[in-house]
Amino acid sequence: MRRRNVERWRTIEARLGREATIWLVTVRPDDNPQMFPTWFVWLENKLYFVVATNSQQFENLRHNQGVSLALTDAERGVVIEGQAHASDRKAIAILADYFYNKYEFDFSQDKEIQWRLVEVVPQQILAWGDGYDEEGMVVFENRETGD
Repeated sequence: MRRRNVERWRTIEARLGREATIWLVTVRPDDNPQMFPTWFVWLENKLYFVVATNSQQFENLRHNQGVSLALTDAERGVVIEGQAHASDRKAIAILADYFYNKYEFDFSQDKEIQWRLVEVVPQQILAWGDGYDEEGMVVFENRETGD
């Protein structure tokens, strides 16, 4: 794992902690992308969101776990590229509280919709418009190749 600038990283993490919505891009089984806004929680270098098990996004993730996520401010961009996986029960108990504190939404107690907590492990985080553009867009890398 590589972070290039500690101050820049802290600023990005602060934004990820306070922003309410992020755009999620998944890939349909026919290889066409699908984008939609979602609520999320950033915790310990991972991003979490919930998805209804009867949704197109859930179906997309069953076929392709690669995702891209972007904060809504294009002038001060943050894009996360990574792999999405269903979270375990221990994470669900912890993250349900985080989602409730941030959104007053308890997905774990919803009786009408079956939600799945999804964990995204970032492979790369890109940023621009944050005053550090001369350093380049890559802020965080977590590649299995050892970068």
